This record gives sequence, structure tokens and C-alpha cells, in this order.
Amino acid sequence: MADCPNCGKKIGFLIKTNCKSCGIKYCNDCGEQYGSGIGSKTEKDTEGRPFTEHFAFKSSICKPCITRLESMVTTEAHGTNPYGACPACGYDSSPTKYRFSLDEKVNFAFPNENGFTIPMLCLQAYCPKCTKVYSKRYLWVHGSPYDGPANWDDPKWWNYSQARLAESVERIEDAANHYEKAGLLEKSKQLRIKNKNQVVHHITIDVNKMLDFLKESNFTIPYKCPSCHGTVKLNGQRDANSFFICEYCGTSLQTVDVQNMISAMM
Repeated sequence: MADCPNCGKKIGFLIKTNCKSCGIKYCNDCGEQYGSGIGSKTEKDTEGRPFTEHFAFKSSICKPCITRLESMVTTEAHGTNPYGACPACGYDSSPTKYRFSLDEKVNFAFPNENGFTIPMLCLQAYCPKCTKVYSKRYLWVHGSPYDGPANWDDPKWWNYSQARLAESVERIEDAANHYEKAGLLEKSKQLRIKNKNQVVHHITIDVNKMLDFLKESNFTIPYKCPSCHGTVKLNGQRDANSFFICEYCGTSLQTVDVQNMISAMM
């Protein structure tokens, strides 16, 4: 008899729990089976008519491999989304924590078939203060994400997270929209006011200098609007108050791009 490499328990010859990840045989207490995919087969009924039947694939994985997979997945999740606020208690100092839940099951249903339920690995985002879970992402046993209706995010938490992410890379309007969807209307309002003041100040300083240059040089610079793709003609004939506005759709032009184009010629 062999010893279980995880707990040292004796493993009989009849136990065939080999980990799908590392290939090592473990005792029944140190390995679990989780969903690894969905398959289908076509059969014929008693009258010879074909029908499709779906079924689940399950694979064994040992506890050490689950621990390694959890470390990898949670580290990646935190790097992708390090922000968040708990919708229950409002804690937002360091709210986004991740962990594996090993007791989750997902129900699979297909038209004209009997459904079935299989155990799945589940990545949870939770509040470290009140322990409320506000996101669930299911994984196949090999670590690839399951994309289906069982995945769940708390809308307020998700929008707050996306707002913080957008704000961190200065996508101010996107951040304001997500704050608004999260119900943080005052935060959204203040962010838009701050962004508007910065843009107005920036244009006031530079636009007259650029207009003078375009008038003196008699240059016309074509610029494609990022929204409607119309060709905007940047020249000395433009009005200072609407210099950075597309005359076709009213979209604000990318101020920094326009400035860089003109500055390169000055």
C-alpha cells in the first residue's frame, strides 16, 4: 500500500483518485471532483428521431493543486481589479479580497432535456470587514473561466470598482458614469465639474496661441473626429470658443492630440 503524499494516510490499490493537474494519486480525503467541461452526444429515440443529450465532465484535483490554483487566480484577480467598496457596510479602505469557495454547485439546463448540477470551483470577492460576498466567478477544474448565467456581481460594487479603475487611468467621463450607476451621484457630479474646469483652463491658455500660428502660416490641418469620423479642418478661421468641438456631431476633440499635432509644426 502507498502513502498519500498529502496526509500520509495509506492508499489501497482500489483507490484511483489521480489528480488531473499533477497526476499523483491521493486518498479520498485529499482530492475532490469538480466540473471540467460540458459534452454532448446525439442519439435516436424509439421512433428513430435524433436528439441531443448534454452531460458533464468532472475531473479530480488534489488539495495542494487547489491551493496553488487559488493563489494564482486570486493574485491575477486582485491585479485586474484592486478596487471596490462593500455595498453592505461601506468599507472601502482595502475592500477587494478574493478567495476560493469549494462548496459551490452550478445547475445546467438545456431545452427539452433534464438539467443536472455539478460542483464547481468558485472565485469570490468579499468584504474583509463584514465578510459579505459581492462577486462570484466560476471556474473549470483546470482554471479556465466558466462563462454562464451562474456568474454574479453586486451592481453597486462592480460599478464602484470600474469607476475607481477608470479614474486611476484618467478616463474621467467613464469614471463619472460608473459612480452614477453605483448611486454615488455627488461623487459623479464633483468629478465632472473638476474635469470640466481642467479642460476649460487648458484651452484658455493655449488656443489663442495656436489660432495665431494657424492664421499667420495659413495652414489647414485635417483631423478625424473620434466619434463621427468626419474630417475637421483646423485652421485660423475657426472660432476660439469652439476650436476643440466637432462641427458635425458636437463631440469634444482629443485636446492633447490636437495640441501635439499643431505644436509639432510650430
